[in-house]
Amino acid sequence: MAKLQSYYVLCPLIDQKSFLGISQDKEEETVVVTLGRNVVNKYRLTDQKQTGGWTSKDHITAPVIYDKENSCYVGVFNNNTIKMWKDDSDNLDKVKKYKFPLPIFRVLRGLIIFANGNCASLTYALENRNSYDGKATIKDADEIVAVSTYKDRVNNICCIVKNKQDYEIIQCPLRVELGDMDKSKLQRVKVTRPNVYVVGQLIHAPEKTVYILWSDSKMTAYNLSRRFWMSIGTIPWVSAPSRVSLSWMGQNHIVAFGSNSDRDGAIIVAYNVQLNIGSCKYPMKMYTADAKLYCFDERIILEASNHIGILPYVIEEKRHLSSLLGSHEIVEDDCLEIADWGSSTNKSESQLTWNGKPLKQGLSERTLCAQVINNIFEESNIDCERIIDILKEFKDVPESVVVLLINHVMKTINEMKTIKEDGSISNKVVAAYSKYVSEFNLLDCLLGITVSDSFMLTYLRSNMSMDNSLFLLAYVACLLKTGKGVEVEENKLLDWCMVLMDAFYQQYLMTKDEKVTEVLTQTLAVIKDLIQDLDVVNSTIALMHKLLYTKTVESGEDLPYSIELLEI
Repeated sequence: MAKLQSYYVLCPLIDQKSFLGISQDKEEETVVVTLGRNVVNKYRLTDQKQTGGWTSKDHITAPVIYDKENSCYVGVFNNNTIKMWKDDSDNLDKVKKYKFPLPIFRVLRGLIIFANGNCASLTYALENRNSYDGKATIKDADEIVAVSTYKDRVNNICCIVKNKQDYEIIQCPLRVELGDMDKSKLQRVKVTRPNVYVVGQLIHAPEKTVYILWSDSKMTAYNLSRRFWMSIGTIPWVSAPSRVSLSWMGQNHIVAFGSNSDRDGAIIVAYNVQLNIGSCKYPMKMYTADAKLYCFDERIILEASNHIGILPYVIEEKRHLSSLLGSHEIVEDDCLEIADWGSSTNKSESQLTWNGKPLKQGLSERTLCAQVINNIFEESNIDCERIIDILKEFKDVPESVVVLLINHVMKTINEMKTIKEDGSISNKVVAAYSKYVSEFNLLDCLLGITVSDSFMLTYLRSNMSMDNSLFLLAYVACLLKTGKGVEVEENKLLDWCMVLMDAFYQQYLMTKDEKVTEVLTQTLAVIKDLIQDLDVVNSTIALMHKLLYTKTVESGEDLPYSIELLEI
């Protein structure tokens, strides 16, 4: 869950209407602020100090960025001119100009976006600027409100275009040589819902998703890779009929800035798109329509009425649902309309399919995951790598599916049946690991999934044999000892040790099988080694604390050296 901290001012605004935007600088926790048409400054977020800046007689018409590929700053001047300069440049008026015959919307890293919707790589465009002229992708009355690039096998560009109250998503692959659009593969998607209009939009490139906020406070998302819409939820506390600014915080959280629905003024809301819940809010005195909103280095950066403000935040990895009770309002839909927004006619049947088989819409993610995995088990050839890719698409995997897949891995490996009474299970685990790589990759993926211990106990006791539990416990102990499978967090491995012990405690206690004794002894030894390492760290920290505060160490302590004071 997200937690918002104390708000403070980064710098004053010269003129709110001429403020162009903020971008990340080459140094960490430093940003480039295009304050106005003639001023660009660099600020350090930790202490709000200005670390550099430039002025220009030519008007700056787009946010200045730092281009890592060319190791320089890039700015758009007078709508049709590009300038590039280094950190040590002191006069932007003497920097070489690259004038284009087309108006430029803005510059992304390594890419120029023209106002007519076309784009080109920065290097190619600069070399061919006098002859470069492309057919417009958007109409003259259209306005680009958001643009970003994303990776989907090849580089793609996504634009959100506005024409009065109408919005449209344009996506197209980029050609490698020129960095321009492969217009034969250009896709257009209308953004529309009956009786409502768009009040906020956000392109989240890492997840290849476009988030749309509507005037009824509901949020939907369009997947650029799979090209389908999904409903997210309702954002609380924000008066959605007014324009709302959106930005991505990280770890399934979106930040929204808009008018306060409860009282006068504005409000900042952190919204969890996975749980569909507003996790926290921060009231503000003044509301600004279409305020520019950014998130850099765990800080929300906001364009306020007369300054640029910073609101630090923390996103906790472990979800504390008890703190969210009563934090959102239940909204009941009067009607449910299932539509294919990419076609001219609506369809009443489900559009979600798996291998040609229709899947019901409106089900929870856990239910859909179980349906997909069960359909895979109906196939004759089960590919473990394919299952791993599918599991990565789901953020909420049911415990029944986890146990089902673990049993499948155990059945495939089938090492337990070959263990003799005097054999070593740990050796069998190592031998099986080298032989069944894909199966153990799937097992590592399953061990890394966050599950509920109480639910997992039920499925382990009813669906897993004691032999499989012994093999799994031995493998977990092997991971803790050798460090194989580093993608599995150590705390999750320890959780698996405890849940396996809880589930099969009585069977382990009552049986006299030597395999049980071997595995439990091995696990106990690994845990003792971990505790011993913690004791060493604990004693080392105490010693370092003494040395840090220049305290003398008693000579009687068992140390490889001692510190003595000599009087001269």
